Amino acid sequence: RELSQVTQVRVLVNSASDSSQARNYFNSQQVNMANVRFWRIQHDSYWTRDYGPWFVLDGHDSVGVIDFVYNRPQRPHDDAALEEVTALLGVSRYEMPLVHTGGNYMTDGYGTAASTMLVLQENPYETESSIGTITQNYLGIDNYMLLPDPLGEYIAHIDCWGKFLDVDKVLIAQVPASDPRYGNYEAVAQTFAGALSPWGNHYQVYRVYCDPNAYSATAYTNSLIVNDHVFVPIAGNAHDNEAIAVYQQAMPGYTIVPIMQSNYTPWQSTDALHCRTHELADPGMLYLKHYPLLGEKTHDDPLNISVTIKALSGANLTTDSLLVCYRVNHGDWWHGLLQNASGDEYSFTFTSVNYAWQPGDTVEYYIYAKDESGRTERHPYIGAADPHVFTFGGVGLTEWEKHSLRVYPNPAERTVIVASDGGAAIADIVVYDLQGRIVETRPDTPLRAETAAINVEKLPAGVYFLRVTDTDGNSHYHKVVKK
Repeated sequence: RELSQVTQVRVLVNSASDSSQARNYFNSQQVNMANVRFWRIQHDSYWTRDYGPWFVLDGHDSVGVIDFVYNRPQRPHDDAALEEVTALLGVSRYEMPLVHTGGNYMTDGYGTAASTMLVLQENPYETESSIGTITQNYLGIDNYMLLPDPLGEYIAHIDCWGKFLDVDKVLIAQVPASDPRYGNYEAVAQTFAGALSPWGNHYQVYRVYCDPNAYSATAYTNSLIVNDHVFVPIAGNAHDNEAIAVYQQAMPGYTIVPIMQSNYTPWQSTDALHCRTHELADPGMLYLKHYPLLGEKTHDDPLNISVTIKALSGANLTTDSLLVCYRVNHGDWWHGLLQNASGDEYSFTFTSVNYAWQPGDTVEYYIYAKDESGRTERHPYIGAADPHVFTFGGVGLTEWEKHSLRVYPNPAERTVIVASDGGAAIADIVVYDLQGRIVETRPDTPLRAETAAINVEKLPAGVYFLRVTDTDGNSHYHKVVKK
């Protein structure tokens, strides 16, 4: 009922009789039937999350579906259902040679994904490295986090205790210190807190309390995000309101909708709302990708932003509605036009804004785009309610950073060069991956091309960060993309 008020709903049925029975029941429960369509597809269970489609943007800029080897061979109709779902959606399907399940996979759309180590157990002939290669080839995953399962249940699905809420936000269940699993939950939360998101900042880790004595205690992370609504399973216990409050804090601007469990099929710690539903992608979506400005900036930083904008519907972009909306120190909102840099790439620079920037100024911004199909999109998705934020620290770079420090080529295939045109600077260079792990160190390095060439050829494709520290202890960070 709640889903049908805000989006289109597709319901799997096995037969005409099932369809008729469901239609009658939905009508009696005030479901908006104008938004409901029945798909007659043979299936064995209601766990559409586990056998449902994984959407990707393929190499032709089209929405496609990845079909993995479903890890429940005793449910052959579930495994076969995806082929029919894909046909009804009218998109391409790609078969990935990996045993997996949807409840044990979450991704941020920026090349990072996470699962429990169940993946290794279910693919005994693969190594962690080969699994990383498969997921990179089929899913575009550069950073696949395989984590221990703190819940300790048979199912070992990550959606029973964790959920990405945004590219740099993650929700992790929390249990009392008296619970024997307490250390395991804290360890996985710390793993995320210590890792870098694809945007270059540390993850914001939110915790939702789970009473181990309540049957559905760990179901709060098993929620469904659909556009600007979040549907959260509740069971009528004392911690429901606390869980809703955590979502409201973590996701301002979203409508949080509590969904009470059914007496006939109650939520369980291993099976709740996320397990029984699956979102569908819009094949004609208006696609935005942007790496935001975050943290502290200085007057010497270029303050340029770039965004990839693609109208997958084939419609033209509405060029006078490609905007950067911003405000300073929580004042009024203003906007500037994005300029086409080349192809699908657009750019904007904050230094072009007629504003006298002062140390300590806080800048909030989001990107807005529209195409002629009528679709609109924001980045971040919710827009003004939870914008990207950066501040002016008022401290300039050192002279060698300001005038002569260069990091190139970027993106790189084999070598990244850190160089100072003056040739006199000495620096310590450290390369980190997205989880904050050091993958290369170059102490006391003269910043000349022949001495400061860092070999990245053997590193996995993805985003890395270079910390360059001069002899006075001043550090500067550079994001580098390895092709």
